[in-house]
Amino acid sequence: MDKKTTTVTVFNEQYSLTSNLPKEETEAIAAMVDSKMQQLAERTHVVKTGRVAVWAALDFAGELYKLRKEYEKLLAAAKE
Repeated sequence: MDKKTTTVTVFNEQYSLTSNLPKEETEAIAAMVDSKMQQLAERTHVVKTGRVAVWAALDFAGELYKLRKEYEKLLAAAKE
């Protein structure tokens, strides 16, 4: 698959991302990150990009952790 460069805006900053994903998927992922960062900044009144980015990353990591645990349980149940 060919790599494509897509320009996205996250937390009021533009980034050029190169990815194998279709442009629409790259934009959707960036929109999720932007939304999470905007929500966290509004809720906590933190404005430093680095702090908000780390907080968003931890939030996404927590979601991923929970989903992986659920997936492991489903796989184990399917094997029984």
